[in-house]
Amino acid sequence: MRIFYHLSSYISHKKAGQDYVACLESLGHTVFTRPEDAGQAEVAVIHDDPLNYPIILEHFPELRKMPLAAYAVWETDKLPRAYAENLAGVDEIWTCSDYSKKSMSGTFANVSVLPHVVPRRRAGRELIKSMRERIGAESAFIFFSITDSINPRKNISGLLGGFAMLRAMLPNPDKARLVLKQYRKALDLDAIPGVLTIDEALSEEEITALHIASDAYVSAHHSEAWGLGLSEAMSLGRPVIATGYSGNMQFMNSENSFPVEYDLAPVPSGMCKLIPLFTEDMFWANIRQQSLALCMRKVLDGRFPQVILRNAAAIAERFGPPAVAKTMQALLDNLVRRKQ
Repeated sequence: MRIFYHLSSYISHKKAGQDYVACLESLGHTVFTRPEDAGQAEVAVIHDDPLNYPIILEHFPELRKMPLAAYAVWETDKLPRAYAENLAGVDEIWTCSDYSKKSMSGTFANVSVLPHVVPRRRAGRELIKSMRERIGAESAFIFFSITDSINPRKNISGLLGGFAMLRAMLPNPDKARLVLKQYRKALDLDAIPGVLTIDEALSEEEITALHIASDAYVSAHHSEAWGLGLSEAMSLGRPVIATGYSGNMQFMNSENSFPVEYDLAPVPSGMCKLIPLFTEDMFWANIRQQSLALCMRKVLDGRFPQVILRNAAAIAERFGPPAVAKTMQALLDNLVRRKQ
């Protein structure tokens, strides 16, 4: 099958899309990603923010003539009106988790779950050693997180609050360090005790090295459609501590990770003003910082069954390229049948 796959330029969408393209190619399909090759395809997938769909389809009207799937995600319980309007013209909608599907299923019946690929990535020994030295892994227990510092949904303030509570619990607070890989515009957090910021661009191998060099991954997110950093850390056998709510619960549970207690709350007006796709009738989770700190303490002290780490690493098989490729093939077959 000849497939045109439109890749978003946004970092996380592009990364996920490239993994899906590799799955399609592993099945023997010919995949075009250059816009000028769109006309050679029999089937198309648009993997981008739905706000961009009208522009994409205006530039490539031939996509409307072939079976067309949209890969889209959303992070609260209700789909924004603008997303609903722009998704209405596709034959199928694919999304990464049951949580994200639920937000769309109130509007659309043609929504299917296509989990993100969780490959078991590798990094060289010298690079891992260099990262350990950089983050001070020899002298402290390293909690690591990848976060978008300008998006309140990632809840850096909640994470910093939980980390401060953890340090207050410890006889030697310097035993714990929080390393934040920030992207887009990084916040200056140098004055916060125990916090180290990395804000330059890193390669895939360098990110993997950071996961391996760290002792645990942590997230205080309000909501996620999936949570790529979480699944990557688990695939490498790292303890993962995160809000026990939203799309990350597609692969997290109490037997393979450390879901943190939370309370559901309306999305605040400040977020709605910053990103108008969000509205105050939507809900997300507010993490309980005390619960977060206690989970971090448990992991730091090693007070948990080691089988949790083996269970964590097992998601690399459950959501590995062969498994996801099989799901993609079934979805493609259904997409073609729908259009016939």
